[in-house]
Amino acid sequence: MMSDPKLQHVGTFTGARTYHFRSAQALGGWALCTVNDQTGELLIVSDWGNWSHLWNPKHLGSPSLTHFIADRQGYDYLANKLMRRSAWVLDADATVKKWRGRLVEARLREGRLHARTPTSLRDTRYLHPLGDRKMLTANLAREIWDNLGSLLDDERDESIFIEHTMRIDGIGWVSEEPWEETEHRYSHEYRVLVDFILPALSKACGETTRVQAA
Repeated sequence: MMSDPKLQHVGTFTGARTYHFRSAQALGGWALCTVNDQTGELLIVSDWGNWSHLWNPKHLGSPSLTHFIADRQGYDYLANKLMRRSAWVLDADATVKKWRGRLVEARLREGRLHARTPTSLRDTRYLHPLGDRKMLTANLAREIWDNLGSLLDDERDESIFIEHTMRIDGIGWVSEEPWEETEHRYSHEYRVLVDFILPALSKACGETTRVQAA
């Protein structure tokens, strides 16, 4: 005999409407978007990902969630609510470009300093926030440059990207806290939401509100 469920059934909501979308292109995808005006829930299941968010219907400033979605002038707000932090992904190209720029600047500074330093002191180590290190020679700068380029293979996983960054000998020349200085861009899934799914949903919700008002 089954035991009583640990959750108590306290109500049933039937105010949901599901919109079905399919790409007109031969290799396109599909999306099912469920809007529940009673609970304030938006649920999207699609070829590109699944997302959901729950608003308080009383705090929307609109007659319903359907009206709220239909009245959107842009879709970044909705996309950020649905995706939260996953809206952003590592931009390895931009990060490496920024760090290589710093490396070039550091090499110019160190080159000028090296030229003014007596020959007997040029190999002396000195204190740096990440530990003792030698001057940034042309050979070391070239090695750091090449190692930064190898980071581009880790673009899809930020944790691996940072782990490999910290293994680069001399990384302190370009960033003392690499984990705090990576560049990011909107993910492909975010762009799908903003450019395709949400505009289609907003239009469909607008059609629903017009029918309801008629």
